[in-house]
Amino acid sequence: MSTTKTQNASARKRILSVTIRRMVNDSPDTSWLGEYSNRATSEFSIDRAHSEDCASVRPDIQDAKRTLEHVQQTVGDLHNAILAQYNGTLANKKLDTEKDALDVAYDEVGELIDAVDECDCGERGDMERHQYRYFNPNHENYKGLPEADIRKYCRQDYERMESLNRGNWCFIGIRAEAQIQTGSDVVQDITSGGLWGIESDCGKEHIAETIREELANLKTELLALGFSKRAIASAFKPENIREKDE
Repeated sequence: MSTTKTQNASARKRILSVTIRRMVNDSPDTSWLGEYSNRATSEFSIDRAHSEDCASVRPDIQDAKRTLEHVQQTVGDLHNAILAQYNGTLANKKLDTEKDALDVAYDEVGELIDAVDECDCGERGDMERHQYRYFNPNHENYKGLPEADIRKYCRQDYERMESLNRGNWCFIGIRAEAQIQTGSDVVQDITSGGLWGIESDCGKEHIAETIREELANLKTELLALGFSKRAIASAFKPENIREKDE
């Protein structure tokens, strides 16, 4: 009698279907690329109000501006040195001439500093109304690299994020599911652990490998529930596996 009951229970246990689900992740963690903000947080922050080649944001122009600032500081120091030579005595004609020349030079360098990084793109950047002005890339990802390389990779991360926002690609999750029957009217869904954070344009090989891994995990779950290897092999034939995008 006991053997008959066991056989009847086994007969009622079935794998009804196996499905691969691809699910869009609507709230992915993209902090590894960077974050948008209304303020810049580092020298590698990208000002979205200007085009990449605008004088106001080009690194080489900023280097030139810093050089001019050093020049202006040097002129100012020379000016102060000349003033110190007066030492309470009457100014002589030569010192007056040098001081006046340095005054003019200081002002002219100041004008160059103000003009060198003026916007020349007409603010034709990526920023639209009601959007954050800056993108602050996660530059720590590239710590130790030359500055030029850090800027290059940070720019690539920004362009990747912009592409995501335009809907050119998305993050997805992949999970394998089996619908099983364990009694005359008892139906359950068994799932693999699932993998999230997959870039939808990562390539067919990576997607296929992930699907194989999720199916393998699901097989392990079903074995633990007492399904035979034969029943699992039959249910997992390629022609029996459905795929569903959500």
